Amino acid sequence: RRTDQIEYEAIMDRNEAVFYAQYGDHMRDQEEEMADVASAATASAAAANAGTPEFTFSVLGLEDPAAFNNFMRPDPPADE
Repeated sequence: RRTDQIEYEAIMDRNEAVFYAQYGDHMRDQEEEMADVASAATASAAAANAGTPEFTFSVLGLEDPAAFNNFMRPDPPADE
């Protein structure tokens, strides 16, 4: 009986060590992946903002923004 208990504890200790080693590797891989995603997103945002022109109503030929009928407004202005 005592021998069985010692063998059982040795097996459980080995299983626990393997589990934590694999779990540590998994968590490290996830952290690296998240860091890669974050750095890619930062680089992408920086590239997108580098050459993005500012939108203005004059691009659409509207010098007066109030003249632009917002599609979210159900009724057009009364003067139209």
